[in-house]
Order: sequence, then structure tokens, then C-alpha cells
Amino acid sequence: MKKNEYTLDDLRSKMGNKYASVLLVASRAKAIRETPGEVEDEDKKLKPTVTAVKELMEDKLKFKDFEGDKIKAEE
Repeated sequence: MKKNEYTLDDLRSKMGNKYASVLLVASRAKAIRETPGEVEDEDKKLKPTVTAVKELMEDKLKFKDFEGDKIKAEE
């Protein structure tokens, strides 16, 4: 299996705000720990945080509380 390596700059490029990205990933990782059955089979071997970052980078996660334009405008 190929190792996924992402940096904070990668997260910032997806959301415009690295702190919002970290909050989103942490929230998703918690959800994965609580209900592991909803994760794809190939990702079950990965740690929940790694799976959450991978989902964010593949545009499977969206931050519902903020619009991307608002977050980028505040920086």
C-alpha cells in the first residue's frame, strides 16, 4: 500500500485555513472511530486520522459550518 503524505500546506490549499482543516479532520476521525463500518475496506487498516485526511484531500469531506470564501477572506 502506498503511503499518503500530506502537509499543512496541502490542507490549507483545500480549505484556505489550516485550523479549519484540522478541526474537520479531527471531527471526521472521531466519527470513524465511533462507526468504523462506514469506512471503505481499503482504508480500514489505516488510522482514523490518516483516513480522514485522505478523505479531505480526495474532496469527500466538506466543512458545512463555513463557506470556503469566508474562511479565505479572514486570512
